[in-house]
Amino acid sequence: MSSDRPHPLHPLPPVGRTFVGGFESTHHPAAGVDALEVTGFGDADLDHLVGSGVRHLRFPLRWPRIERSPGVFDWTETDRALEGLRDRGTVPIVDLVHHTSYPGWLVDGFRDPRFGPAFLRYAEAVAHRYPWLPAYTLFNEPFATLFLAGHEALWPPYDRGIDGFRRLLLSVLPWLSAAAACWRELLPEAHHVWVDTAEHHTGTGPGVQHAELANDRRHVALDLALGHDLDPARPFLGRLLADGGEALLDLPPLRVDLLGLDYYSHSEWHYDERGSHAPSPESIGLAAVAEQYADRYRLPLMLSETNVRGLPTDRTSWLRYTLEQYELALSRGVPLHGYCWFPTVDSADWDSLLARAAGRVDPVGVVSIAPDGSRQRTAFTDAWEQAAAGVPVADLPAWRFQPPCDADLAGLLPSLTHWPWQDPDPQQAVSAVRVDLPARPVARTLEEAVPAAEPDLVVLSHLRWPWVWQRPQHVVSRLARQRAAGGARTWFVEEPVTGDVAAPELGSEDVDGVTRVWLVLPRSVVTARDGHVGFDSPAAAGYGDLLAEHLRAAGRSAGPDVWLYTPMALDVAQPLEPGRLVYDVMDDLASFAHAPAGLVLRQRRLLSDADVVFTGGPSLHRGVLPLRRDRVHLFRSGVETGHYAASRRLHRPHDRPVAGYVGVIDERLDLTLLGELAAALPDWTIRVVGPVAKIDPAQLPQAGNLEYPGLVAYADLPEVMAGFDVALMPFALNEATRSISPTKTLEYLAAGLPVVSTRVTDVVDDYAEVVHLADDGAGFAAACRAVLEDDLGARDRRAQPLQARQEWDAIAAEMARLIEDPGAGVSQLRTEEPA
Repeated sequence: MSSDRPHPLHPLPPVGRTFVGGFESTHHPAAGVDALEVTGFGDADLDHLVGSGVRHLRFPLRWPRIERSPGVFDWTETDRALEGLRDRGTVPIVDLVHHTSYPGWLVDGFRDPRFGPAFLRYAEAVAHRYPWLPAYTLFNEPFATLFLAGHEALWPPYDRGIDGFRRLLLSVLPWLSAAAACWRELLPEAHHVWVDTAEHHTGTGPGVQHAELANDRRHVALDLALGHDLDPARPFLGRLLADGGEALLDLPPLRVDLLGLDYYSHSEWHYDERGSHAPSPESIGLAAVAEQYADRYRLPLMLSETNVRGLPTDRTSWLRYTLEQYELALSRGVPLHGYCWFPTVDSADWDSLLARAAGRVDPVGVVSIAPDGSRQRTAFTDAWEQAAAGVPVADLPAWRFQPPCDADLAGLLPSLTHWPWQDPDPQQAVSAVRVDLPARPVARTLEEAVPAAEPDLVVLSHLRWPWVWQRPQHVVSRLARQRAAGGARTWFVEEPVTGDVAAPELGSEDVDGVTRVWLVLPRSVVTARDGHVGFDSPAAAGYGDLLAEHLRAAGRSAGPDVWLYTPMALDVAQPLEPGRLVYDVMDDLASFAHAPAGLVLRQRRLLSDADVVFTGGPSLHRGVLPLRRDRVHLFRSGVETGHYAASRRLHRPHDRPVAGYVGVIDERLDLTLLGELAAALPDWTIRVVGPVAKIDPAQLPQAGNLEYPGLVAYADLPEVMAGFDVALMPFALNEATRSISPTKTLEYLAAGLPVVSTRVTDVVDDYAEVVHLADDGAGFAAACRAVLEDDLGARDRRAQPLQARQEWDAIAAEMARLIEDPGAGVSQLRTEEPA
């Protein structure tokens, strides 16, 4: 297969509407298989492409199969595949590394110090083996891949933030540059096709600055590789070049012959006061995005990937839209050399971001995969073949988008008013399923909710039971009372601790109707500087087995219901062999300070595996829905109105006004605002009640009128709030607060207090009529003085409907019903948003 005979076709399509094929091949890091194996790729798939007139093909070389051991290459499979492509008369654009497709012995992925030398060795070996190759992509989507693996912690090595992104760029780009120089020398006639995401970002209000940053960020990998426009004053590049990143300026520029643009509906983002939105409601369209890249780089272009996840009719309409935009770009002089619907055959397992090789079909292909793995033609297959044969765009069907594409793509519709829209044939659509409400009234107490006979409940939580009384304690204490009536026990399992033990052992205590359980580890095995040990700590690897044995020794039946508050406990849950698995998403834990590596990946697994998912607020709910749409139920934070009503009776006049906060003091609080507030209200007392967590207490602002009484028991909170005149929610507006739905909002209102808050999204959405919003210390101070004159009766009348729908008793009762019947219909109590 090392023949050097030239390839019979030109390595690149001409400018115009030439169709290009492609197959998804990303390697599953955890499972050791790739998408080609999972989807059963074979010769028939290639024959279909060639039979449709497609000659150019993005084709993967499977590094994990080629180099199973360092420096030992097996070319058998690759020889056969590439020879088959030549025999069919196709032009392969070989793809050497597609996302996480590296050998398993690179245990730290792109961060592994062996990655760079191994990649260069592999690239050089391929060039020597196949000197006839006409075109190549050395590393697919460098920006997107390293951003997801290094900044977003979605792929190994699960690095996070700009520091993590910088580490991966420094680990990969110098070696990519060296590999490009090697190929330029060994295959001088071959064309280098650089493929990456084609993004565009817009913003209004507070989102303008982030859009500017993201629009600079999208270009950074290619600009560094080309040596293009490396001005340190650029918004994102300047940050990247700090702390050792300046070494990225020393890369020898490589040559790119064609720039491949990967454009999807989610390639355009919009940011505003409500957060981020993708697809963007203000899309400028593929043609305008392609024109931006053409103007910036002055290179030949290709639409190297596009698809939409949906029904065959949805895919057909996206085909029509992108082809229409493609031809519009051509008319504006954009040099587009090919259109690639990617992939040709359905992919699989993107629901877990390739965390698990479960074989779940991803409905994006030209050809669909039937439940038995066979290929299945659809209406989209017909439309794609017609388009590949040259049928004009105007002759392609224009089917109305179906859920969820109709909502996702609503921003495009104003530009498509000229389309001859038609409804899909009923056989090509999926009808909405109508689920009637139960005939009986919705349960208002746990005794009404479910039958008495229940299995044990095991709750795994990152929060400890005796700490701040929050959502887990409110819900679980009520479920525990209900289950105890049927003879079941509730176990509340906490993160490990260290102690004076020779070997790991379990500790436990009975409290508040539950049995607390925790793992005690020898102090010598803990390496974390702060002494914190998570469920995922290597030292705690046997936690799940010890817990399962503990339950068996207590005579408990197998198959308990298992309820998780953190995805990091998923490995602990599995040895318990859960009868039903519940995930209550109470926080966006991945955005918290010191979030563990791999949290996002485990969350996707848990969202996939759970029998029922609860979400703690509208923002969290919106974040979960793209990953899972069935059996997901929104339960906003609740309140125990009767408990806090005591504050009204206990309130007594005091010498000076008090503005108070109750809750955890961590990175979610705007400490600068607190300091400004204390300075702006010198005649007030600012009382911040609660434990300090994950921040250095030395960071807390200090002033003569600022008090930090510390942790207070839940039973004493009414008395604490009775000492307030105004309640505060001084949250920072950052990643850690983007999805929070503060429990304290309704608690403050039940205590009869006026509330002043920053503009947290869920507070604005749900409580704008009863909470005063301010942005800084001066604004908070003005609001505090103003709300003292508020009409308490009027505020109570506005708050009462919110409190009535969100009592913890009713929430726990409805959750219990849904655990028993995960497919139950929507109740008025849950006030869910449409999926």
